[in-house]
Amino acid sequence: MHSLRTRNLVRALIAVALCISLLAFATAPVPDDLPALALKQTGLYRLEVALLVFYGALLFITPAFSGLIRGQLPIEISTRGAKFADEADRSTLLNEAAIKELERDLDRLTGDLSAATVDIDELKKDVTVRD
Repeated sequence: MHSLRTRNLVRALIAVALCISLLAFATAPVPDDLPALALKQTGLYRLEVALLVFYGALLFITPAFSGLIRGQLPIEISTRGAKFADEADRSTLLNEAAIKELERDLDRLTGDLSAATVDIDELKKDVTVRD
């Protein structure tokens, strides 16, 4: 139940951010000399303002929400999202486990390669003895 309320709160916060960005799109004052980034188009300029407001709000909502609800702040915010300390520790443990598994596979394959090399050498000896 708690996670359902949390998800609904996140959805509501994102909806608010979207509404604010749409409001910014509609009410943003357009300068007489549009920036080159807007390609001299009013609609594109307003869209860029709306995107800036939306992603700015998300950038604010993410740490504020996690700080208030989870009691922790993200250690990194990137294009992949917010990364928290416990998630970083968990991913480190998962990476270490994957590395150990790969090392075991490598040891097994090395043993198999050694056995295959011995078998090939014996086959070569049998071929040279028959000739």
